[in-house]
Amino acid sequence: MLVILVGKRRRRPFPSLRTLRKGLIVSRIPGPARPSARGPQRTLPTPPSPDRRRWAALAVLLLGAFMGFLDIFIVNVAAPAIQTEWHAPFADVQLVPAGYTLAYAAGLVTGGRLGDAFGRRRVFLYGVGAFAVTSAGCALATTPAFLIGARLLQGLAAAAMLPQVLALIQVTFPQDRARARALGLYGAVIGAGVLAGQILGGMLIAWDIAGLGWRTVFLVNVPLCAVTFVGAVLLVGEDRAAVAGRLDLGGASLLGLGLFGMVHALVTGPERGWTAVPSCELATGTALLGLFLVWERRVERAGRTPLLPPRLLAQRGFSRGLPTVVCFYGANGAFVFLLAFHLQHALGFSPLGSALEFVPLAVLTSVGSALCGRMVARLGRWTVPAAAVLTAVGLLAVGAAVETAAPGGQAVALLPGLVLYGFGGGIVATSLIGLALDGVAAADAGAASGGILTAVQAAEAAGVAGVGALFARLAATGGAVRGFSASVLVLAGLSALTAVLLYFLPARRPAP
Repeated sequence: MLVILVGKRRRRPFPSLRTLRKGLIVSRIPGPARPSARGPQRTLPTPPSPDRRRWAALAVLLLGAFMGFLDIFIVNVAAPAIQTEWHAPFADVQLVPAGYTLAYAAGLVTGGRLGDAFGRRRVFLYGVGAFAVTSAGCALATTPAFLIGARLLQGLAAAAMLPQVLALIQVTFPQDRARARALGLYGAVIGAGVLAGQILGGMLIAWDIAGLGWRTVFLVNVPLCAVTFVGAVLLVGEDRAAVAGRLDLGGASLLGLGLFGMVHALVTGPERGWTAVPSCELATGTALLGLFLVWERRVERAGRTPLLPPRLLAQRGFSRGLPTVVCFYGANGAFVFLLAFHLQHALGFSPLGSALEFVPLAVLTSVGSALCGRMVARLGRWTVPAAAVLTAVGLLAVGAAVETAAPGGQAVALLPGLVLYGFGGGIVATSLIGLALDGVAAADAGAASGGILTAVQAAEAAGVAGVGALFARLAATGGAVRGFSASVLVLAGLSALTAVLLYFLPARRPAP
């Protein structure tokens, strides 16, 4: 009987090593093996396709981020044309760019948490759609009040859209070189959007397409939003953090009102004078932000989900990155504002001429961003602080050029300083946000992104307001040239402080 059983087993021949090899080769080829018909491409691996897809998705997300930062500065160039058409007081015209910044800064953290809770892709798409509608509303405005209201809504749409970009980058790219590169590109997009606002705004005003004048600076967003929306639907995957419970409405109210009061005071105080109203706004806004921090700790201790988790402040990268972001972007926003003002008002440049003066700055910012990764890999952690020192040297060169060059030759004399500033700023912008967000958990990606972006916006508003007030006071007593050069000297000091803070930021964790 045993012999019979063994005989039956032997009727099922054990596969030879050669047969196994053939089976393994066939198993790697999807579908029927037809080498003669399909050629050798059938044996190629397919993993690169998902990788290409996520980089294509990144391009779509970065286009959305670019629009959000573009609209902060593109309106500065259009403000004189808006004032001329409606004969509006300067205070109303100032609220056109400021209203966007106010709503944007006040809603960023809440927008990030909405993405964590309801899906980052979904909230991003809603934000892009709302941004397109409100941009068209700005272009159709017939009164200053209508335009200011549309700009407030446009800022809220940007606050829903932009935090999702950083959060989706955090979860789409793993902790490796790809994620560092993606965050670096995001940092570069911030700088590109700020500079492109000056350049594109000046060109659109000068071209006066179809006689629409300043309205084209808003209409340009509509086709960009359409491309971004379609691209996000096709390429960006949904992602949602495991956020338990309801949205922290108390924290959202305290943070939104606090930021609105503080930023509004900083924007309008220098122009209207620090009377009782803006002073009370600033004090109330600061107090509400302090109450927000206390509230968030209570929410976390109660086991609920805070809007901005206090545990983020315990992370070295995030807690040290916030003041570094404030110094760098505060100085950057103030310098772009001062340079545009100096070119148009002191030197008499047209909007297009002013825009062309920003081109070398934008080009060198892009070059610095492109070379950042290789320079950091070769030169080490000193690269980014040294780049911040380079921005300080560039600012000093700009100030010296304004002091020494004749008005007719300043356009050329400014170029060396702008080149140094742009190259160093491109390296810092490419690295800074990635360093600040390194180590943040995926569940907190939206809140952390909103916190960083809020710091960027508050810093730019404070920089423009504070340095602008200094410039106005010095220019009133010593002239525009002295006011500009002294203000740039202060910005050079802020850049040097940025270099010190960058040195003490934790180095990026090595890739696994």
